Amino acid sequence: ATVALDFRQVAGGLEVVEPLVAILRDAHSHPDFVRRLARTATDFKPPLGFRGAFATARSKDTPPGTMDVKRGGMLPIVNLARFHALANEVTISATLDRLVAVEELGKLPAEEAMALREAFACVWRVRLEHHAARIASGGEADNDIDPAALPPLEREELREAFKAIVRAQKRLDVYVPSGI
Repeated sequence: ATVALDFRQVAGGLEVVEPLVAILRDAHSHPDFVRRLARTATDFKPPLGFRGAFATARSKDTPPGTMDVKRGGMLPIVNLARFHALANEVTISATLDRLVAVEELGKLPAEEAMALREAFACVWRVRLEHHAARIASGGEADNDIDPAALPPLEREELREAFKAIVRAQKRLDVYVPSGI
């Protein structure tokens, strides 16, 4: 349901926009749905381990020594933005615009909203640079980054981006208590 409600009109008339927007505006009044959105926003964890060290090869689909930046970076931010938007009657679909709108409503602290926007930009950039490098070397684009191969400042920026995501996810504990 979360992805299905992220629609964008590309061209022409779309008669279903008005009814879908009405559903989005009403989502906040369904506590079970809001809890599920919060759970979705905390399902994907950034690849950080003990004391903020990068955790590599967390899934069988990720090669040893790498971490999936889409799964551990992009998806959590997108899901956090979706949660905050739908929980606060924001019907915008774009992630960064959602974060701005919720911040402007006073429903997300400015520092957290800014940190999530910066984290999104950082992860997006690292991911696209990795895609470009893979394609330039004759490989296929993937999301599996070797953090040791990143320049030191970029590696630290990515670590801080992941930490910002973790902090934002912890704020949702009120909706998703530990152990559930």
